[in-house]
Amino acid sequence: MHQEDLHYQRLLRNYEETRTRHLHEQRMRREKLYTELPDLAMLDRQIAETSVSAVRIALDGDASALEKLKQNNSRISAQKMQLLQDAGYPADYLELTYTCPDCKDTGFIGKERCHCFKQALTFALSEASTLPHLLEKENFSTFSFSYYDDLSVDSQLQLTPRANIQKIVADAKRFVEEFDTTSRSLLIYGNTGVGKTFLTNCIAKALIDSAHHVVYMTAHALFEAFGAHRFDHSELSEDSSLYQYIFRCDLLIVDDLGTELSNTFTNSMLYTCINERLLSRKATVISTNLSIEQLRERYSDRIFSRITGNYTLCKLIGKDIRALKRMEGVRP
Repeated sequence: MHQEDLHYQRLLRNYEETRTRHLHEQRMRREKLYTELPDLAMLDRQIAETSVSAVRIALDGDASALEKLKQNNSRISAQKMQLLQDAGYPADYLELTYTCPDCKDTGFIGKERCHCFKQALTFALSEASTLPHLLEKENFSTFSFSYYDDLSVDSQLQLTPRANIQKIVADAKRFVEEFDTTSRSLLIYGNTGVGKTFLTNCIAKALIDSAHHVVYMTAHALFEAFGAHRFDHSELSEDSSLYQYIFRCDLLIVDDLGTELSNTFTNSMLYTCINERLLSRKATVISTNLSIEQLRERYSDRIFSRITGNYTLCKLIGKDIRALKRMEGVRP
């Protein structure tokens, strides 16, 4: 069995365990309330009894009687909600909850894979499997401007590092807010430690939370996936493969472009990836330590032209935040 098949089967088991857990939690809530609110149990019994009657009446073809039963059930349901609210509980306290309301924790909407399943499989297939835990720490709500100097002014940007990052973060938030109505891509560049990866994590978290399919990879992992597809079609040419997700996902994030071994193959695949996603109006976010001049020197004119001509360029400036945190005794 291929590694991807193993991940697939493991995810299906995870979904089944999630549904079982939510059913158990619902049952525990119901048992708790039946003890606290005996009238609630009585109302539930009434609904169960009328439901049985409704089936019999439907088989007899008595439409008017069936309508009366429906009205009666609606009245009882309203009484239940009022009883719950009077006791200090939300009206939907006894409803079955879902981690993903779209697919109701099945992983599928009809015959199509749900966005949550695609995202989970992408994490499992790539080195981004630890990303969900990281995004709980690195997101827009935890982004701090305090590590950016607000006194010195950059001669090129004519902004302080703090004013610059505030401007870029605001634009990143607009990127997320307008994601479904505009087709934009971002190049986030700057020296080591100025917050590029943290910012890409913020964007990833916001879009994953809004049910978008995000593929997050380092440049090294991206070209490894391309190489695997090139030399092992039997494993990676399926529609569900990571290779396909790289081209089809809502957002592709490539972290640390420029750290990969540069050769004819990597340059060719980078151009194909960038160009195909531009043509299909799919957003891409690239982060790199390279300057614009270094990008021009390292990559082909076609790649440089596609990036500088179609991406919003976001230059981060400032001191190495990791070094500042180490000086403060804070774990980066």
